[in-house]
Amino acid sequence: MKKRKRAIGTMLASVALATAALATAGPTHAETSEARPRAATVGSATGTAKAAALPHCPAGRICMWSEAHFQGKRYDWSPDQGNVFLGSHGLADKVASFVASVGGCFQDSPPPDPATTRPVNPGDFNSNYDFGRRVDRIKPVC
Repeated sequence: MKKRKRAIGTMLASVALATAALATAGPTHAETSEARPRAATVGSATGTAKAAALPHCPAGRICMWSEAHFQGKRYDWSPDQGNVFLGSHGLADKVASFVASVGGCFQDSPPPDPATTRPVNPGDFNSNYDFGRRVDRIKPVC
C-alpha cells in the first residue's frame, strides 16, 4: 500500500511540475474556435491536476486518431498528399482527436449538401474533437 501511495504521489508531482512549466512558458499553441483543447485531468484524493503532454506529431503533419485522447487508429497526413478521403484510412466520421504541426483543412462533404470545412493551423490540437465525427476529408486549404 505504501508503494502505491508513493507511486501516486510521484506521478502527481510530475504532473504538477509539467503544469507549472507550461504555465510559466505562456501559450504554446494557436487554437481555432472549433479546435479548442480540452485538458486531460488526473484525479486523486488530494485534488485534480492538469496533464499537458501531447503526443509527438512530426513536423509538417496533422496526426489524427480514431479515439479521444490520442488513442486508437492513427493516420499522419501531410499537405503534399493533397485532398485525402479519410475512409481509406478508417477515419471517415471518426477523427476523435488530432495534433497539427502544419496547416490544413478538415472537410465534411455529405451529398448533396455543400461541404462544411474547418481550418487547422500549426499548433492546433484537440483531445475530443466534436467536428471530427463528421470529417470525411483532409486537404491543404479550405
